[in-house]
Amino acid sequence: MQWSSLFLYSAVSVLQPTGGERDNILPSWSSTTTRHGIVESIERMARAGSPEYVKLDDRVAVLVGDGALWSEALAGADNKVMPPEASGSFGSFVVYSESVRAHLSLHGPKAVGATYREFAFQPLKELVGFLKEHHFQIWVLSFGDHEVDRTMAELNYGLPRFRVIEVTPHAAAVSSTDLARTIWERIGTAPQIFLGRSHSDLGLLKLAGKGEGVLKIQISASQDASIRPADSTPDESGEQQNSWSFVISPKEHWLRKYSWQAPSERTYSKN
Repeated sequence: MQWSSLFLYSAVSVLQPTGGERDNILPSWSSTTTRHGIVESIERMARAGSPEYVKLDDRVAVLVGDGALWSEALAGADNKVMPPEASGSFGSFVVYSESVRAHLSLHGPKAVGATYREFAFQPLKELVGFLKEHHFQIWVLSFGDHEVDRTMAELNYGLPRFRVIEVTPHAAAVSSTDLARTIWERIGTAPQIFLGRSHSDLGLLKLAGKGEGVLKIQISASQDASIRPADSTPDESGEQQNSWSFVISPKEHWLRKYSWQAPSERTYSKN
């Protein structure tokens, strides 16, 4: 090995987190092969010279909001603050937005002490932060109350409000073709990372299942990530939607769901 190559290899090795440092990358995740695989996949996509390297301009991730970035408990906050009439001024929409923010910050499910804004999934907040560190541009798909989703994306993930892509309220009814068109018209490029729910985001699952994207992550409704989601059925061509990179089971892969919960004990699992 030439000295220049040896020096470069040594420098890269020093810069890469190892051992306990790697455990701190996603601290609310269980120490599983799935967690390590996600971390390594993102690092390879950002590492020049890697076969999976993605140029800076192409580092785009599209993530579902409801049920993926935050709990479906947020459905209880949808449409609680009504938007102004179509003839309203920008000022009335500003007031509306501030009212939505106040509602999310002051109210929550009655059975739980936390407010709605605190129902963002802590492991996903860490994952989005890790993606940002590797210069990925984050976009959020909104299938529910768009103003609620804009506010949650801003408050919990530090995303600009315009990074929320408004889609029909019925996620399962959106075809992969329509979803691809909606994403393209808004972003103008193909995402390299997808994240959605295995039990309802059928359009997104089919879109990613066609081979789109480099890294594809499902949040499974099943407690067992080894079980194929019920909606992983043959598509129009008869092929199984089985090209997803990782399937996440919150019970199996996360130490806690929310920042206000105490993390469970970290254990290693091969899953």
